[in-house]
Amino acid sequence: MGSPVIGGPTGPQLGGSLTDVVSTMQGSVRNLSVINQTLLNLLPRITGSFTFSAATTTIVTQPAVAANSLVFAMPTNATAALIVRTNGLFVSTLTPGASFTLSTQAGSATSGGTFQYIVINPS
Repeated sequence: MGSPVIGGPTGPQLGGSLTDVVSTMQGSVRNLSVINQTLLNLLPRITGSFTFSAATTTIVTQPAVAANSLVFAMPTNATAALIVRTNGLFVSTLTPGASFTLSTQAGSATSGGTFQYIVINPS
């Protein structure tokens, strides 16, 4: 004896109309929208870009920086990737309401690296 086929003569019949399917999908979209808005409220997106100056540090003006901000810098060109790989890049200073400073760990003056960043301010 074989397994029943869904929708077949011996299997369960699926009920509901196209209207029911559409209504269920609309409810799902509303729920996803609420989840998305909740995440945006918890983790607002503060983004920008900068070019590393010919120095060992670069100050990036960003008034949304808080004392507990998390700053993530992503290289956007080969020079920036080289700066991260060979010199090490870290956030050395957060100045709430004003800026953050990125420094090279090696203390080497570098220039020309372009970066994008995101700042997350935990609650």
